[in-house]
Amino acid sequence: MKATENEKNEEFVREAFLKLTENYIQHGAVINDLKFITMTSNVKSAKNHAIRSKKLLVMLLVSLFCGVFYNYYCTSIVKSFQETRCLLPNNYLVWELTRPLTNCDYCRNVDAPLILPNLTKDEFRFYSYSSRPMIIKNAANDWPARKEFTLEFFRDLYERVEGAYESIEEECQFLHFKSNFVNLRQVFAMSEDRALHRKGEDPWYVGWKNCHPQILDAMKQFYNVPHFLPDDAEIPYSNYIFMGYEEGAVMHLDYISRLMWQAQVIGNKTWFVAPTPECKNECKSFEFSVNVTDVILLDTRIWYHSTYIEKGNFSLTVASEYG
Repeated sequence: MKATENEKNEEFVREAFLKLTENYIQHGAVINDLKFITMTSNVKSAKNHAIRSKKLLVMLLVSLFCGVFYNYYCTSIVKSFQETRCLLPNNYLVWELTRPLTNCDYCRNVDAPLILPNLTKDEFRFYSYSSRPMIIKNAANDWPARKEFTLEFFRDLYERVEGAYESIEEECQFLHFKSNFVNLRQVFAMSEDRALHRKGEDPWYVGWKNCHPQILDAMKQFYNVPHFLPDDAEIPYSNYIFMGYEEGAVMHLDYISRLMWQAQVIGNKTWFVAPTPECKNECKSFEFSVNVTDVILLDTRIWYHSTYIEKGNFSLTVASEYG
């Protein structure tokens, strides 16, 4: 039986992809990242053939990208592509392939965060809008959130505020990272055993953006915008919560408008940061830990970053932007 044009195109793409995959795996990817595009012979629809060919073409771009840059960027990009239902979504793949090249001045001679005491506004003025990673020690020490912010606190808050869940889906953002949760409702519905990460239960780590006015007003009773930030800083009326165990966030950039601050309200968290790929020969990657009550300042638009929590420990942070 003569092969159709779609089948010929698909075979060409498949062979090219397999060759590039060799290079991709050499840079540290695992085969599970590639399994979702494995070819099968039982697809009857010509439309499905065409869609699969297009997906493979996109993956060719990923493989070419991964052949040039670090493997940990590639793993995040592939996972992001796996999780989307669109051919060319507004996700890390598209963002990374279309972002402008970075001027490497921001990372030259930087191999650790700048660690500062709990500064006043005047003392912090010199550092205010620097892209250098910084840790301000004990800056959240007097926040009532240290005792009040728990999984149960946020569950109760979202259950009683009308439209709170819908605000996440329609206006804000839910980040499941490596967890198997689809939305915030599922997080709050998990069993107590899993919530406490008891023996035999899978770890979990999630984040979400809060933009519902009543949610934000309720949260503001228990924490403040870091007191050392300059008066002229533009600070949106929104924030993020990140909480959970072990797995943390995968390596990524944040496509946001401003610099980021993040306060460690409960537990400790280890960060791994890396320069953008075009700066890898001029700058270094490094890791550091942020302890409870510390506030980290990081330009997550130009520093790739991932996080993890020591096994068995729980972490909860509040984050937002400023600029």
